[in-house]
Amino acid sequence: MKDRRLETFVTLAELGSFTAAARKLGLSQPTVSQQVSALESWAGGELFVRGNAPVALTPRGEVFCSYARRILSLYEDLAGAMAGEAPPASGRTVLELGDGRSAEIRVDEGELRIALK
Repeated sequence: MKDRRLETFVTLAELGSFTAAARKLGLSQPTVSQQVSALESWAGGELFVRGNAPVALTPRGEVFCSYARRILSLYEDLAGAMAGEAPPASGRTVLELGDGRSAEIRVDEGELRIALK
């Protein structure tokens, strides 16, 4: 279970191109545009600066992206829990690096793990 709109949003933020995001997700470019438009309506403003490629996040989009990544991460944790996997470490932290990347820091089986996304 995932929210496809959030997945589309994060993919677009990472790739900077509606066409590339559509290709990666197996969607049409108009579908990506419609999903982003729906999210922008819900968020009350533009999430991307459009114009010359690549598209970039607006300040509102930066905030939205931070939450979207956390929500998608929670969906992954939920899927793992439903599959019988051990719950994630309670000390898990996600840091937004401000350039579209994030760092997930957690303790897993007694070891410190850092993953860049």
